[in-house]
Amino acid sequence: EDVCSGLGNGFQSSCETLLQDGHGVGFEGFWVTIPVDTQICLDYTQLTPWGYVTPDFDTKFNSARALSICGIIFGGAGWFSLMFAACCPMDQAKLKGLACYFFLATLFQGLSLLMFRSNVCSTGFFDVYFTDPSTGEPSLPSGAIQSVSCGLASGSKLAISATVLWFVCNNMIPAAIVPGQLWAGGEQPTPGMGQPQYQENAEGEA
Repeated sequence: EDVCSGLGNGFQSSCETLLQDGHGVGFEGFWVTIPVDTQICLDYTQLTPWGYVTPDFDTKFNSARALSICGIIFGGAGWFSLMFAACCPMDQAKLKGLACYFFLATLFQGLSLLMFRSNVCSTGFFDVYFTDPSTGEPSLPSGAIQSVSCGLASGSKLAISATVLWFVCNNMIPAAIVPGQLWAGGEQPTPGMGQPQYQENAEGEA
């Protein structure tokens, strides 16, 4: 509270929220806990005494965000293709080709965890909210933010689960076999009849 008191009454509550323990960071924002046990999501762009401020994200963070989207796209494309295969014919080659979708989904979804190596998990990431642009020096006293560490939360656990499931699908597709035709002769039964009708040619008929 003493640290935030010198930043103005309008920013004091936001300062106390940003400095509390237990942030949850994501690709579009972060969540904090406000008294007493209510969690709220905040955008990375925050109003400070010097105007609206948005942190600079490094290449690892931007890459992880893009790879996460690519993983969803390729995984969804493979899943929808399998769903449509129930009503649309698909040969064996096309079925095995779906493994490419699941392989890319596995790769990209796993690489989305690169976020843990980004500057979001570094000590100085939130300093931008307390830095006066005119001086370029943080307004927080030394040691106000002692350390920052990132751990597994619900989002990262779901990302790991999705990676494992895409990997399982990738290994199951090559072993899958397209079912054969229901009727061996390739002809469908006449409506209202129990069995297909076939006409035999008389012996010796031209």
